[in-house]
Amino acid sequence: MWEVFGFFALGLVLLTLGADSLLKGASGLAQRYGAGAAAAGLSLVAVGASVPEIAIAIAAIAQGHYALAVGTVIGSCIVNFGLIVGVAALVKPLDVGFRLVAVALPLLLVAALALLGMSENGRLGYFDGTGLLFGVIFFGWLARRSLSGESAAVCKELAYAANTQIERGRNLVRVLLGLCLLGYGAWMATDHSMELANAWRLSELMAGLTLLAIGSAIPELAAAVVAAARGHGNVVVGSAVASSVVNLLLVLGLLALWHPLPMTRPLVWVELPVLIALIVALYWMLRGAAQISRRAGSVLLGAFVGWLAFQLLSSPIWSA
Repeated sequence: MWEVFGFFALGLVLLTLGADSLLKGASGLAQRYGAGAAAAGLSLVAVGASVPEIAIAIAAIAQGHYALAVGTVIGSCIVNFGLIVGVAALVKPLDVGFRLVAVALPLLLVAALALLGMSENGRLGYFDGTGLLFGVIFFGWLARRSLSGESAAVCKELAYAANTQIERGRNLVRVLLGLCLLGYGAWMATDHSMELANAWRLSELMAGLTLLAIGSAIPELAAAVVAAARGHGNVVVGSAVASSVVNLLLVLGLLALWHPLPMTRPLVWVELPVLIALIVALYWMLRGAAQISRRAGSVLLGAFVGWLAFQLLSSPIWSA
């Protein structure tokens, strides 16, 4: 069992290294060919945190583990708000002046509610996926439009996030190496997560919600803690919100076009309502002082711990 867990952890490490290499290479190439540092940073914030989930979801679908893919995607959104933003706010209160967050949060709420409605028949199909992809196109337009109105402080944070070397050869190698590590790491993590799930009698959905969603978020959590300590609250919250939008609209949309996705009762009655509650809570936290305080962070983290405890206590792992 320890050997299986070791290979699972190795897969997550390779996944993280691959995503980092791919994103740095893509950012460097974009800046070399004319993209501004703030624009490159916005792309990293909006999409970067979703890259591991995208890779895992593709690997899971390719192996026929559809519930695992859905669980990873939705679980990652819950982890973004409850664990990553919650812990980062405990390190240092997160000041948020990011215009993108103000437009993305309502869109995210609409997307989660739409998923709730689409899931009544127990699946996401072709037409559902098409609708979700139209939503992500709209989000891309909103993100591009919001950049022109961002403050100098926000643009400075975005540029810092995109800081990298711009040599073409180096970044081409980064992209190719990143794709290889990302693909192999996602395949390894997915394959061995199922071995662990079978040994611990976890469902595919539960394995995605816990093992993969939380495991793939550990590097993002570390990066968020560092960003919070540096006073980059816009990057922390912006990444959590934007990557959740990308997860729900782009990732689930593409996967639903590939193959109908199962939307089980636990997803409809527990996970999606929990996600909706976290989105609404974050919106209210930011309405007044545009800051997520340590107290607010403890509320988000407490909600995450409560959700995780519910998942673990309801699992067959505790039964004889």
